[in-house]
Amino acid sequence: MESTWLDIYNPLMILFLFSIGLLCLLTQRNAIKQVIGLKIMLQGATLSLVHAGYVLGDARTSQAMVISALVVETVVIAVALTLIVNVYRHYPSGNVDLLSRLRG
Repeated sequence: MESTWLDIYNPLMILFLFSIGLLCLLTQRNAIKQVIGLKIMLQGATLSLVHAGYVLGDARTSQAMVISALVVETVVIAVALTLIVNVYRHYPSGNVDLLSRLRG
């Protein structure tokens, strides 16, 4: 089996997307930037599902898993954006470090 450029490029892109998203999630204090980091991480996970289907030669299962992952990803981002709207009502700066002062 000969190696194609996808065998090298896809895992590197998956690692790049996931690490950039994780770095953004851990270093940013703004809630919107953290959600963007989460979205980038989820795109890396989706790309890994596509690559796994390509490597295993099972495109149908991979496509079904990607569609399911996209639905779950949309719900997660919708809930996160709803929480961000509530954060910005109390703290217009969006700084997540200030959330420790919330009670209730």
